[in-house]
Amino acid sequence: MLVRVETSDGVVGWGEATPLADWGGDHGRYYGETVTTVTHVVTDLIAPAVIGVGIWDHAELDLRVSRAIRGHPYARAAFDIAMWDARGRTSGEPIHRLLGGQVRSELRVAHMLGLMSVEEATEEATAATADGVSAFQIKLTGDLDADVEKVAAVREILGPEAHLRADINQGYGTLPIKSAIEAVNAIAEQGLNVVEQPVEGLRAMATVRAATDVAIMADESCWNSADAAELVEGRAADAISVYVAKAGGLGEARSVAEVAHAAGLPCDVNGSLESGIGTLASIHLAAVCESVSLPSVISCSVPAATQSTRRAGRYYEDDVLAEPLPFEHGYLLIPDGPGLGIPVDEDRVRAMTIELTG
Repeated sequence: MLVRVETSDGVVGWGEATPLADWGGDHGRYYGETVTTVTHVVTDLIAPAVIGVGIWDHAELDLRVSRAIRGHPYARAAFDIAMWDARGRTSGEPIHRLLGGQVRSELRVAHMLGLMSVEEATEEATAATADGVSAFQIKLTGDLDADVEKVAAVREILGPEAHLRADINQGYGTLPIKSAIEAVNAIAEQGLNVVEQPVEGLRAMATVRAATDVAIMADESCWNSADAAELVEGRAADAISVYVAKAGGLGEARSVAEVAHAAGLPCDVNGSLESGIGTLASIHLAAVCESVSLPSVISCSVPAATQSTRRAGRYYEDDVLAEPLPFEHGYLLIPDGPGLGIPVDEDRVRAMTIELTG
């Protein structure tokens, strides 16, 4: 779902939401969104509340949006990204400079090995390695035997230097807590650097973290800065996965990373396999957050005619950006163009659009 904002001076900003109906926070604390709900929230609730407000009036915009809606962070983030893009294009500055300036010039990419067979995962890992990637996120199912086999096979083919993170998506949360601990230890023994969200809820996460040696990363357990503070207080994670979308925008996502930094917890920036628009927002977030030191699971968005990466970070055959994201030796480079940094090709957007609203 793309959101296009146009100022009274004719400057255009773009935002994006990749809503998932069946994904949310611990114990239903945050809930799924869909293209239909995002369309409704942006078109019928946010837009009437903000039309006429200056794009630099951050506090007024946030207040009006907060009065108009509760929750719906993906919808809110899509609007927020578009506003930052419009500010950058109005001022001629990249978003990271508007956020205070960058602390890094590149972002290490972790290629996602999805819910696929062992053979498919090892082939995918080998192909991504050819693009220079040396960090991987391995999606696991919660079937311990299959999970152990998959992690062991990927580690064997990549060797000891690769950075490997297993993402369980709370998959061991249905097990008794002692069994969940045993499962985490079993996959960690295959050579993992990080285990992401093995169980559900802060209490269970803290128990698993205390009983295992591998680093535990929070994903579903952390959406905003309040969640991050609870994670720190409860000693429930060693690292946090930060999303622009989960936080409802760049400002709150940065606050999550700052809470983590204050507590000495490293972060990555993650997402829901956005196109180049959402990915660029994540890149600018990473550029300004010192705590974002872990390899990040984000797309390396590339228009169909270009080949800056053949497999690494490529989850779609085409993209709406006018140019590919700059990628070198396993790293995405932080763009310096105005706003998001790379123009959106509106002709490509129109060609790919399946529904136009508003």
